[in-house]
Parts: sequence; structure tokens; C-alpha cells
Amino acid sequence: MIDNFKTDLVLRVAAMPREEILKAMGYPRPTSANMERLQSVLNDPDFGLTESGFDFKYSSEGFLRALCVVTGMDMALADHRISRIKKYLDEEREAFKPYLWVDTGFKRRSEPLFALAVCEHQRYLDFPKGFWRLSIDRQLGRAQCRVREHVYETGGDLGIWGKIKQYWFYYKKDAAYLLALNGVVTGKHSGHVANLVVDSREMELIEVGSREPNR
Repeated sequence: MIDNFKTDLVLRVAAMPREEILKAMGYPRPTSANMERLQSVLNDPDFGLTESGFDFKYSSEGFLRALCVVTGMDMALADHRISRIKKYLDEEREAFKPYLWVDTGFKRRSEPLFALAVCEHQRYLDFPKGFWRLSIDRQLGRAQCRVREHVYETGGDLGIWGKIKQYWFYYKKDAAYLLALNGVVTGKHSGHVANLVVDSREMELIEVGSREPNR
């Protein structure tokens, strides 16, 4: 769907001088920034629609539509394709993205908070774009493979966090499968992972369940 649209657009752009394309789009004296934006739209799998950038003339969507008009594309078809791409991107933006949380049973002793904050990303393993669209069975299977790969890559040691005990595969915001280091499912969990406790005070430094949907 998107590939055919992209191929058509790229071929049409290639058949015209880019400076003339930009002039026809309303840029009297095209700048290097205008040229770069045009190339960026052509290079981007999503045609720049994931960006909120503008140049005081066009929004991301406006730029793409103007480009389609100037290059002579069938606008009824182009509008349909753009709407489908936007729908896909909206779904990607709003969907919960499954992830793995690496559990080491960590309890802070003398580790500096800034060091923990810097290393916090080590405890999260994300999946490729579109992973959430797979069936739960396929998601779980790939999560199990990722666990085994991670254990091999790290040797089962997560540095400042300590030895890995298990993995939590969050397939929903408040629901996770517990996985052993060999990827075998050992149980299920409902709710968030407990926050890090420091000096009897709950610190909001580490809170797995509060991850943004687009993570």
C-alpha cells in the first residue's frame, strides 16, 4: 500500500527539476532547507507525517499534499493513501507497546541516584515497531527468544543492577508474564512493579507501569 504510493511519488519527483517543484509549491527562491525537507520526505517511510515540523508555509501533511499536487498525482488516490497512512500512524501512537522489564531484585544501598537514573534504560527491552499488532502467542514467543538473547549478551549480569533473576513481559499496561532466564513462563503478574524504595521513602525514579504508550 505505502510502497506503491512511495514509488509513484519518487518517480514523479525524479522526472522534474527539484527547484521547479519547490517553486510550484510556493517557494519563490528555494533554499537548502527546502531541498533538505523535500529529500527527507522522500526518504522517510512515513513521508514526514510523524514529525510536527513546519516552515511557516506547510505542516508535514500540507507539504506532502502540495508535493503530490505539483507532481501530478491523482489527488483522490493520494488523499486516500495519506489518510490510510495517518490512521496507521495514529494507531501506532496510541497503542500500548509491549516490553520486557529485567528483574534483578535490586535494592539500593550506596549507589548514587544519578547513576541509577543514567542506567535505568538497561532494565527495559523494547520490541520493533508494529510488534504490538502480533497475536499474544507470537508476542510471547518472540519475548522468550529476546530473553534468551539478552541473557547470552549480558551473561546474566546487569552491572549496577546486579544478577538477573527473571524477566517481566508486559503485554498490557498492568499485566505481565514472568519469564525465567531460559525464556520459560513461570507465572503472571497484575499491576505495576513496585517503585524503588530509598531511606524508607518511595522514590518515583523507577516505575515500570508508568511508561508512556509509545515506549
